[in-house]
Amino acid sequence: MRQGRLIATGAMLAFCLFALWQSLLLSLTDRLGPGPGFFPFWLALVGIVLAIALLIETAREPRDPPSSESSESSDTRILPHGAGGLRWLAIVVLLAAATAAMSMVGFRIAMLIFNAGLLVALGERRWWAIALFAVLGSFGVYYVFTTWLDVLLPTGWLGI
Repeated sequence: MRQGRLIATGAMLAFCLFALWQSLLLSLTDRLGPGPGFFPFWLALVGIVLAIALLIETAREPRDPPSSESSESSDTRILPHGAGGLRWLAIVVLLAAATAAMSMVGFRIAMLIFNAGLLVALGERRWWAIALFAVLGSFGVYYVFTTWLDVLLPTGWLGI
């Protein structure tokens, strides 16, 4: 468990350092206030501080956990396994499929299918909850971003 946390935290630290470097290539302010690099800069900075704190905390914990009779304490796997591993794999596959389909079918349809599949992968079985979350998370988010925030999102071949 400790090794997996060190690897994940190191990867997060590297990602945040890269984001900080990229945000410094943009202006932090413009004539109206915060510029395009303002929020990425501060988010990356907070991420770096948190990743360093987690690295220090993980490095300070003992290498060998206290011995116990359970098989979980002697498990040295990094990735999840069993039912958790299937959920993890389903989420990664759904993310990859949504990313690949976004330019073809558009944001609303891709996110509708992704949100519905995500809830099913996480164990939700009430159809009305899945439908409500999927519609609000796709069409609702699209409306907020395009109407209120003036952000262009992909519409796809069907124009949806």
